[in-house]
Amino acid sequence: MTVFSAVDAAFEGFRITWEKPRTLMVWTGFFVILNLTMPLIIFGLGLNTQMAALEAAADGPARDPAAELESMAALAPLYAVLLPVGLVVQAVIAAAVFRLVLDPEDSRVHPVQFGQEEVRLILLALAYTFFFLMAVVAAVLVGGVVAGIAGAFGAGPLVGILLAFSLIGALVYVAIRMSLGPVITFSEGRVALFDSWAMTRGLFWPILGAYALAVIAVLIFYLLSLILATALGALLSGGDLAAVASVMRPDMTSLEAYFTPGQVLMSLFGAFTTAVYNAVISAPGAVIYREIRARASAS
Repeated sequence: MTVFSAVDAAFEGFRITWEKPRTLMVWTGFFVILNLTMPLIIFGLGLNTQMAALEAAADGPARDPAAELESMAALAPLYAVLLPVGLVVQAVIAAAVFRLVLDPEDSRVHPVQFGQEEVRLILLALAYTFFFLMAVVAAVLVGGVVAGIAGAFGAGPLVGILLAFSLIGALVYVAIRMSLGPVITFSEGRVALFDSWAMTRGLFWPILGAYALAVIAVLIFYLLSLILATALGALLSGGDLAAVASVMRPDMTSLEAYFTPGQVLMSLFGAFTTAVYNAVISAPGAVIYREIRARASAS
């Protein structure tokens, strides 16, 4: 008997956003604030010139790797802001989605909040990142040794290809088996590093199918939304597609040049699609966890 429905899990995020429009609007407003605040941070740190230089170096007829690396190094303060902000934002939205899926009738549920649950999710993300980096370093070292030995026998290219595919397959397998860690951490009030491995035993393919469906569905949603936004922008600009395209690459010379009406509208569009994306991506794991626990309780 199937433990859970991959289709239901994949589309749970869309169901939440459809049935909870107020929550979706709060999430959208949350991302609007972020989208409008980040440029202020960039200009405040004086990093807009480095970003423009990096873009120019990447688009030039003769790319200058040294100039690109120099510009990226100059953006280190921006990365120092983006990384912790990204962790907090992901934890806040993921926890909000978990609450709606696991206990939708809880009157204490708020669309956006920050507490112990979110802190534990951040700690888990940091631990997973550390383990991932260690695994990649180990894989590269072992792969280098194996490729070197194979090269001595004239089979280096073939072995290299096989190693690359094997590494990708192993990373996907481990990621799927460990993917319930965040929702377990949220639900059980502890940092659950390895509990997901046991809970997902024998369920790799159904879970992979649920995640794949969710990713495909949200990509289709984003493409359709982008087409609609582009058509609307072309209509409002009198058919000037160049003006619509310029919104995708804003002018970083000054705040006045950056915050055009088109750019503000693009920020609103991006906030809405980001809110839906996070709901769709976070919900499948919560549904799978809920159904596994319900099946275990019934047994």
